[in-house]
Amino acid sequence: MQDNTVIVFAGDSVTDADKANTYDRAGNGYVRLVRNYLRAFRPQEWYKVVNAGISGNTTRDLLARWDKDVAGENPDVIFCLIGINDVWRHFDGLELPVNAVGEEEFGRNMRAICEKMKGKRAFVLSPYYLERNRTDEMRAMTERYAAIARKTAEEYGFVYIDVQADFDEYMKSRSGQSISWDRVHPGEVGSMILARAVLRALLA
Repeated sequence: MQDNTVIVFAGDSVTDADKANTYDRAGNGYVRLVRNYLRAFRPQEWYKVVNAGISGNTTRDLLARWDKDVAGENPDVIFCLIGINDVWRHFDGLELPVNAVGEEEFGRNMRAICEKMKGKRAFVLSPYYLERNRTDEMRAMTERYAAIARKTAEEYGFVYIDVQADFDEYMKSRSGQSISWDRVHPGEVGSMILARAVLRALLA
C-alpha cells in the first residue's frame, strides 16, 4: 500500500463491533485486529483505517448513508461486509416484514453499492451464517444472498472474499455456536478468522 492510504470498512454490527464504546471508534472486532496487524508488521506505511459499520444495517440502510459515511472518507480501499441483516429480517419476529430485504432488492442494492465503489480497490465479503447444516432455512437463504453478492462483485471486477468458506473450515472441528451465540456475531475467535481473510486479500 502507498503512504496515506485510507481503508474504509463498510457494514453492519459485525463490522461496527461496539465502536461507539471504544476510544478510537475502531470497535472490538475484526477491524481493530486488521488495523493492529498493519501497525505492528507494516510500520513503514502510513494509513487511516475507518470503521463505517453500523449495527442493524441492511444493504438498504448502508446505501442510504454511503455518500456520507463511506465516500465522505475519500477511501482508497473499501471492504464491504453486508447482507446478513437482509436475511435475518425474514426470520426475526420482532421486525416488521417491510424491513426485510428480498433477493431482488438485495441484488439491486449490491449493484448500487458496487457502482459507488468503482474506481476504488474494493473487496466484497460474503454474508455468512455459522451453521453447519446447509439445509437450515437461514443458512440456505444466506447462501443464496451470498451467491448474488459474489456474482455482482465479480461482474465489477472486485475481489470477493468467501468468509463463509473460512467459517465452514472452522466448523469441521467445532460448532459455530462455540464462537457465536447467535451464529452471526463472531466474538473474538470469529473476528480473528475474519481479520485473517481480510489481510490475506489486502496483502496479496
